[in-house]
Amino acid sequence: MEIIQIVPNEVALPERAIAARMGFKGLGSIPSEFRKQYEKAMSISMNLAKPVVAIENFVPYLSNGTLAMDTIEIKGTLARSQLGKSVEITAMLVTLGSAIDDKITELHEAGEELESFMLDAIGSELVEYAARHVDENLRSKTSLKGSARIAPGYVDLPINLNAWFASKFGEAIYVRSDPQSFTFLPRKTISAFIGWSN
Repeated sequence: MEIIQIVPNEVALPERAIAARMGFKGLGSIPSEFRKQYEKAMSISMNLAKPVVAIENFVPYLSNGTLAMDTIEIKGTLARSQLGKSVEITAMLVTLGSAIDDKITELHEAGEELESFMLDAIGSELVEYAARHVDENLRSKTSLKGSARIAPGYVDLPINLNAWFASKFGEAIYVRSDPQSFTFLPRKTISAFIGWSN
């Protein structure tokens, strides 16, 4: 397992993505009347977010005709299409840590709903673009062909795979998975697989 610390302001985080997340689709930027609150929320996120990635490579195999790696089977059409021809599969767990979650809750409870909403949106995009940052770095260092980065809960990739991510990497980066919903805590945490083929 490799643990990668990422400096938040080194993540290429486009404003258009945050604007779309906030509901300003098609504008490409935050409207001027919300600019002050946005810049405050961005400053808070850069100070509180501690992006860290746990990553490990596995050799896939077939278990009763189903794609498998380590101790898990990876079922579904998405897994077959993206990982089925892989000679190696990278699993990654990316989190911003709990401080940004705590601040979102604090602002909400103080009635600062706009700031809480903006910080939540920024955090959601920051963890996604931190994963993209690592993804791009992995692709630049190999001659193998990488699949799309796929995550439990999308299409038909079972969300309960998050329990495996938490058990495999969670202790190292302080992440756990809810046993019923399989969502992560801290909330700004995502998991992913990338398949590598010749």
